[in-house]
Amino acid sequence: MTSRVIAGSVLIASALIAWLAIVSTLVARGLQAAIAIGLLYVGYMALRGFQTMREAPREVSSANPSSNGEHPWVTLVVPARNEAAVIGTAVANVAAQDYADRSGPRFDLLVIDDGSSDATADMARRAGAAYGERVKVIRRDPDDGPRTKAAALNFARPFCRGEVIGVLDADAQVAPDFLERVMDAWGLDPQAAAIQAQRRAGNPGQGWLEAAQDEELLMDMASQCGRRATDGTAELRGNGMFVRRERLDQVGGWNGAALTEDLDLSTRLVAAGEHIALAPRAEAGEEAVRTLDALWRQRMRWAEGSLRRLLELGPGLVAERRVPLSRKIDFLAFTAEFLIPPLFVASILASLVTIPLPRTADWTVPASLFVGYCLGTLPLALAGLGAHDVRGWRLIGRAARGSLFLSHWLLVVPAALLRIAVAPRTTTFAQTSRASRLPDR
Repeated sequence: MTSRVIAGSVLIASALIAWLAIVSTLVARGLQAAIAIGLLYVGYMALRGFQTMREAPREVSSANPSSNGEHPWVTLVVPARNEAAVIGTAVANVAAQDYADRSGPRFDLLVIDDGSSDATADMARRAGAAYGERVKVIRRDPDDGPRTKAAALNFARPFCRGEVIGVLDADAQVAPDFLERVMDAWGLDPQAAAIQAQRRAGNPGQGWLEAAQDEELLMDMASQCGRRATDGTAELRGNGMFVRRERLDQVGGWNGAALTEDLDLSTRLVAAGEHIALAPRAEAGEEAVRTLDALWRQRMRWAEGSLRRLLELGPGLVAERRVPLSRKIDFLAFTAEFLIPPLFVASILASLVTIPLPRTADWTVPASLFVGYCLGTLPLALAGLGAHDVRGWRLIGRAARGSLFLSHWLLVVPAALLRIAVAPRTTTFAQTSRASRLPDR
């Protein structure tokens, strides 16, 4: 009920602010000044993110714990529901990791068949047969708790033998040195409770939409690295996330009711005084969605889960004494990004209402919100792509495409707020559809 009230209040407040901005020059210029300040902040974060990504080791270093014989045992968990089209390839390349010491491999792979009605389990077992007991497939019954990824991960916890638990999607594409790279990056920040790898689209060559999603993932890592470089609150992102089992147990495991279990866990870890590291040179591929309908459903789930996390856990994080002030400020700045989309939509609607009235609206308000949002994401695109050696006009073109693509959040966030305010709470994980294995990057 609290989330419903807050979401409704945000929408109402956005409508009031938007109306004042289009009829009052003073309010309009104040809003535009705030946008300008936000652009400077994001530009600084992009610069720090670029520097951090460029400085990240490109090769596994013998100076770090994962390379000098101290290999923590890692259990890799792959939740899978009706993923027969992709699970075989994922199991094959995840199980072939080079992560080992003198005694042999230091990891195991646990595939959770989450109530599948297709051949997911059979395909996983067939792909993992060559690796013996290193690969296990365990079935979770369809009626065993909430139908969420988080619930599947909680189901897996008693079967995990590792002191580190890693999570990969059922369509994950990883190189043989992926796990070694993650642990190597973690060795640079050994006090971190968790670490997130760089996600990449595995099929960017299929079209504009798929390529834009790959650019979005690079932008996200640039933002994350910028936030972490300033002692902010870096976050987990689902595919390619790793957490120390002890820290996971201390915060109560995964929240089975969460739509975005990664963001929910991130916030609870930070509120407990922990921090999250990043591994920008360890890449986990995933299949980018290929249709606008699938993109909308995916983004609505992400937005609703993220907003619920902010509304339900944000106040506790800000009030928690164990959390450094810098991380509280960073968290609040990140939360403020969610205010621009409802303001943008409300300002357009308010402006349309004024058309038949004697005094027309100040259309620079919605225009500045749109331009400000796109310009705010452009430095992140330049940082993420530049850190991966994209140069010249190709850098400009790809950055512009990624920035334009991110403008869809201007519609998704208000729609998610409206759903939270008026619709029943979503309790089922909306699975992203898969097409096939497309390793063309």
